[in-house]
Amino acid sequence: MVSHIGIRSVKSAAQNQWQGLLSACGVDVPAKGKHGACPICGGNDRFHFIDDHGDGNWHCRQCEHPNHGDGFDLLSKAKGITVIEAVKVVSEALLLPLPEPQPARKEAPKSEAPLITEKVNKLVAQSTIGQSDYLTKKGLPCPNQRLLNDGSLLLVTQALDGTITGAQIINPKGEKRLVAGTQKKGSVIPLSPVIGIPDTIIITEGYATALTVSQLYEGWVLAAIDEGNLPTVAKQVRERWPDVKIILAADNDWHAPEELDNKGKPKKNVGKIAAEKTAKAIDGWITLPPTEYKADWDDYRQQHGIESAKQAFREGLYQVEANMSVPKSVVINLDEHRAKERDPLIPFTQARKEGIFHITPKLDKETGEIIKPEQWLCSFVEVIGTGTLDGDEDDQYLIFRWKAQGKKEPVIKGISSAHVGEREGWRILKAAGVQVTTKNHLRAILGDWFIRNPAQETWSVTTKTGWHKGAYIMPDGSIIGKPEQPVLFVGGSASANAYTVSGTAESWRKHVATLANNNPFMMLGIATALAAPLAGIVGTDGFGIHLYAQSTAGKTTTADIATSLYGEPDKQRLTWYGTALGIANEALAHNDGLLSLDEVGQGANPKYVHMSAYTLFNGKGKIQGAKEGGNRPMASWRTVAISTGEKDIPTFLIEAGIKINAGQLVRLLNIPMERAKELHGLENGKAHADALKQGCREHHGAAGRKWIDYLSSHQKEARQTYIDAQARWSKLIPESYGEQVQRVSDRFAALEAAMILGRVVTGWDERECQDALQYIFNVWVAEFGTGNKELEQIVEQAVSFLNAYGMSRYAPLPYDERDLPIRDLAGYREKKGIHDDAPITFYTLPATFKQEISRGFNTDMFADVLAKKGILKKPASGRSFQGKTPRLKHLGGIQQRAYVMVLIPESDEEA
Repeated sequence: MVSHIGIRSVKSAAQNQWQGLLSACGVDVPAKGKHGACPICGGNDRFHFIDDHGDGNWHCRQCEHPNHGDGFDLLSKAKGITVIEAVKVVSEALLLPLPEPQPARKEAPKSEAPLITEKVNKLVAQSTIGQSDYLTKKGLPCPNQRLLNDGSLLLVTQALDGTITGAQIINPKGEKRLVAGTQKKGSVIPLSPVIGIPDTIIITEGYATALTVSQLYEGWVLAAIDEGNLPTVAKQVRERWPDVKIILAADNDWHAPEELDNKGKPKKNVGKIAAEKTAKAIDGWITLPPTEYKADWDDYRQQHGIESAKQAFREGLYQVEANMSVPKSVVINLDEHRAKERDPLIPFTQARKEGIFHITPKLDKETGEIIKPEQWLCSFVEVIGTGTLDGDEDDQYLIFRWKAQGKKEPVIKGISSAHVGEREGWRILKAAGVQVTTKNHLRAILGDWFIRNPAQETWSVTTKTGWHKGAYIMPDGSIIGKPEQPVLFVGGSASANAYTVSGTAESWRKHVATLANNNPFMMLGIATALAAPLAGIVGTDGFGIHLYAQSTAGKTTTADIATSLYGEPDKQRLTWYGTALGIANEALAHNDGLLSLDEVGQGANPKYVHMSAYTLFNGKGKIQGAKEGGNRPMASWRTVAISTGEKDIPTFLIEAGIKINAGQLVRLLNIPMERAKELHGLENGKAHADALKQGCREHHGAAGRKWIDYLSSHQKEARQTYIDAQARWSKLIPESYGEQVQRVSDRFAALEAAMILGRVVTGWDERECQDALQYIFNVWVAEFGTGNKELEQIVEQAVSFLNAYGMSRYAPLPYDERDLPIRDLAGYREKKGIHDDAPITFYTLPATFKQEISRGFNTDMFADVLAKKGILKKPASGRSFQGKTPRLKHLGGIQQRAYVMVLIPESDEEA
């Protein structure tokens, strides 16, 4: 092993022997002190073999830096191996006698030829005949091979005239070396004696390829030892046999188009280029394995079989045309295309069970051992994928996975690529249980390792729950169903830890759904929960149910029943108190889901309630600019909410001086709560409520998951059920009812579809479901009214103003400002007639009408509604809603433009 090589002892033993050692190791150099061809870059005369201290020193003016070194460096660079491997090769070469260094690079004198012959003959005598493990692994059973004691294959090399020039040794692992003193240049390993004049000679690089080729085509087969020696052998064969057909069985160093090497330069098919250059020079033939991967003919035979290889060999024969030029600028580095082992002294990062470590190998020059001191970077974590946030290509994520202490399941978390390796990224990892080094320079190494080693799997990263890529994301990030691609939820909810499972879907039905049956308001609560994931499938808008009543009516119990479908009720309940951004984040985290809000009025600020309600049911976030320019993608959601309180939302807001629009009243339905009447055999309402509360605590989460899983596989049925429910409700509501009531029918259709489909978890009867919803609708419409709520609000707003300020801000006519000064004059009033019940006409000044009376509405639309109700008198001619006051004596008898209004009896208004 390398660890047992004493580098100093090897270097000492090689002193003043480098000329012969390098030749024995397959590297030809000029004589000491001379210039010549470089065995590294292929240059012709820029290489200087100095060797002035006996250490094999050299320098090349054409090589890239570092372009100098000792014998070990030269062997390492020429062979494309590490320095440690070079030391090993030299140590093995030193086991045999070496030729004396020569003053010039030339053929060994004939007087010394017997030295290598004697050495080879001695090795042959020591060998045995047998089967080579090296060849057997390649599928080449050749039983008559010469083997050394360690099982290595001994191959005698010779010149074309039969003179022994040395030997090649191939150990069972496939490692090759030349016996010290071997003359490689022009030498071959023939598969049969070179006698007579052949018809065809096939030249290969290695011995295994030669054995394979001998089975593919008729002819003498010569192995040229390696690619660098093949041109020399080919030229000598042509000189010796001018008329013989020469075939070069070359290697196909295939590469993908535009593929680059490790230096960033375009790769070349070196085997093909070298073979064509040689073939052109000797008028020879070429055949290459027809592969789209790097291969020689032995590789091809192993992959496709001997018969296919025979056919491919014959069909692949071709000659280089005379007009086919090979660029002179092509510099062929003979070992560049060979697979190279990683330099063991290069620092690297390694992931193990106990963590991730950075290792900086060091060479002990005394023992030759590689010492591997390591530095801990972090506890074990792996990058398992990449992704984009909600499809935004400008927001890339890396997906991490690790095992956190105290948790059974692995943690999977996405971190924005912009944060990986930065302070925010380390904070996220550490907060989630990853232990990370505090040393900045090691963090930089770890960050680079994360970025450069991402997994190839692409994830879909999203901040929204609900239906996504064919699956359903819960607010805690868990996935129900099988998504089209891996999905990761990176949003967050204040109630994320509430979505646990206790009991089964069947136990929830027995202890919760059964006790709620035949109690319309409790059934409404469950229907609301069932409608949440259904809304995303059928495409209905998000909406909410607000149940209000004085205490002990069962509001909280009903909300708990609803939320128990998906998790622990107490932990799911959120507050109305919060910012618009906070409620928007919760809406995203409950997209296609149920959002439970606690009691309105108990410490809730009306301003926040109004803002939260608008944000929640608007379904869209703010338009926000991006730092890089343009706008960020706008957030959107579809949420179903259930809320409770002692007051309805409009009353709660009006008491605080906040006006609520009619449109908001059809998004959040305010329904007065009634107590449960069907107690299912329990002695009283309290016992019934207690049983339900206990049932929710002990049985929750499983039924909701079963419901979602059912919806994912019955989406077509769900859509049709919703369409049928819409058709039924459109017939139930009279056409004379107001527009808002008509819109609410879609909410009840969604609730009905959810209840009918949801019988897979509730076990309720279809007719009972429809009756319960009909009862709830009647309660709601009795409170809301059947008219157009927006028109009612306009009339109420105008009448309220006249009632409040008709006597204080309207000056009586005729008017003398000295007798009755009026501050903030709104207009004038005039009683026509002497009777007490004579109507009063209010001439409202335009500014007051626009800025105060019609505030929140379009002025012309507001005036038109009042005109149709008989409250505002339009002039007989013209389109304007403004008339004129009587002549005002205190202003010189002029008439002013005004909105002419009257208060009419309530019975007339309703008519």
